[in-house]
Amino acid sequence: MRIIKSIIVAFSLYSRIPMPVFTWQEKDMKHAISALPLIGAVIGGLSYAVFLFGISFELPIFSLSLILSALPLIVTGGFHVDGFMDVQDAKNSYQDKNKKLEIMKDPHIGAFAVISVVVLGMIWLAFIYSLLSNAIEKGNNNYLFIYMTSFFLVRAMCGLTSVYFDKAKKDGMLNAETGSTGSIDKAVLTIELIAGIALSIYFNLIGGAVCTLGLLLFTIYYKYMCDSAFGGVTGDTAGYYVCAGETLIVVCLAILNLLI
Repeated sequence: MRIIKSIIVAFSLYSRIPMPVFTWQEKDMKHAISALPLIGAVIGGLSYAVFLFGISFELPIFSLSLILSALPLIVTGGFHVDGFMDVQDAKNSYQDKNKKLEIMKDPHIGAFAVISVVVLGMIWLAFIYSLLSNAIEKGNNNYLFIYMTSFFLVRAMCGLTSVYFDKAKKDGMLNAETGSTGSIDKAVLTIELIAGIALSIYFNLIGGAVCTLGLLLFTIYYKYMCDSAFGGVTGDTAGYYVCAGETLIVVCLAILNLLI
């Protein structure tokens, strides 16, 4: 029963999917972080359904690209994008670590946040359009299946980084979400990560391997960036990780689909 409550809490925290309402207790959040990849699985499944719908009704590729781009935002309510924007504002302020942490808490939107999210959106849309058009033209959806798996894969890796990496703050939301995680949660997240990698490689060996390697290299950069800029990870940097990691995979898949 507690695991079910933790899953409900995870979907309530990380998505806008309607969930049963109950009064949360601290113990109900214990396994929430290990359920984070399940939101990714839902986004991937819905993306597949939207893709089939678009193909069946012969939607223009650009329209289908826009719908698929909007889908993760609709499911999550832009939860991770908010973190991405906060990180960009703070990172580009060139202040000390404490000041950067204060900037991330500031509810106001800065110029760097707007510029960064617009650039990210344009990159995403350009490469998801390329991925879709080439997949449809070649009649091979394997790279698209990796794309749909990436929402699960990136969140599994994000969960592990949130648990294992040093935290920037002792009293932040991320500490509340991960403070009571134990060996079971770490094992579940590891299994989810392995499952995401295995599924990606199953769909396409080269595509799955390249995306996994790219995500691992990005994770190394992410740790260095968080440690040097903020003194560790936060809830906002986790949102940054999800947005940037998913975009990285879309870019890798689109380029591979052009070359191979």
